[in-house]
Amino acid sequence: MKSRRQEILEYLLQKMEELTQDWDYADPVRPESRLFTELGFESLDAVVLCTAIQEHYRTLMPFAELLADIGREQRDLSINELADFVDTHLRAPAEAILAARRAE
Repeated sequence: MKSRRQEILEYLLQKMEELTQDWDYADPVRPESRLFTELGFESLDAVVLCTAIQEHYRTLMPFAELLADIGREQRDLSINELADFVDTHLRAPAEAILAARRAE
């Protein structure tokens, strides 16, 4: 059985293949691929990807904060890091529900 993290990573890799198929990027998209410097993402591409992720998982996630942090730190984001972010934020609502139940 696959872990949720692995399923998220597979979804992201599939989505990235879809997004980049019309681009001039010939190399395979890998978990280590960097969105901006390697894949040539622009800010609009990041918005499209983040929107697709939220629609797929039917939950809002703080992508604006993530992207702002990356801009402030002047670094890039790998698909692996994005998978970690999504996994963390999918787990957060379940953990909040469990914590509320324990407090009752």
